[in-house]
Amino acid sequence: MNPSFQPDHGKRQVAESVTAKSSAVRAGWICLILGFLTFWIFGLGFIFFVATFILAIVAMCTNRVGQGVVLLGSSVGSSIVCGIISLALLSSAFTAALKKERARRTEHPTPRVQLHRVAPSETPLQQLLGPAKSSLVVNINTASARELESLPNIGSSRAEQIIAHRPYTSVDELSQVKGVTPRVIDQLRPFVKTDGETEPRSP
Repeated sequence: MNPSFQPDHGKRQVAESVTAKSSAVRAGWICLILGFLTFWIFGLGFIFFVATFILAIVAMCTNRVGQGVVLLGSSVGSSIVCGIISLALLSSAFTAALKKERARRTEHPTPRVQLHRVAPSETPLQQLLGPAKSSLVVNINTASARELESLPNIGSSRAEQIIAHRPYTSVDELSQVKGVTPRVIDQLRPFVKTDGETEPRSP
């Protein structure tokens, strides 16, 4: 082998080494730029920043310490800046959506559910037996037989007779009914009337 060719071979190896080192740095800067351009695509930009970080370490391991440190700092700083910008954009979008929802609720408020008290209805047993004794103030001109039977000393027979003798202008006219004595009429006075509606008696 001719020794004159050895220096050329050594120069070629050095040139290849320098080219490899320059390629790592160049690729790192390309990844950094791509990371900036694509950081708004969730996750993609940060993949480029990680690649830049790795290429910076490779550059430092191949004696390109200065360029590797600059590239490393740039990748870390870019990641932080892009992360802050991403959080700011997300926060802004969330705030805008929240304001829009509040405005929609203000324009179209949800109707409040109103609760109504339901009057207690009569049970089947009460409907079968009729009103309890002395539980009503009865209009003797309009009350039904069952309502009249709620009066003291009034059974079904007397209730039918009271209906038969209508109309009444006063409670005393109940004396027309057979068996209704003045004493019975006095007992009935708190529970009967000749006008108005039949209604529950207040305790």
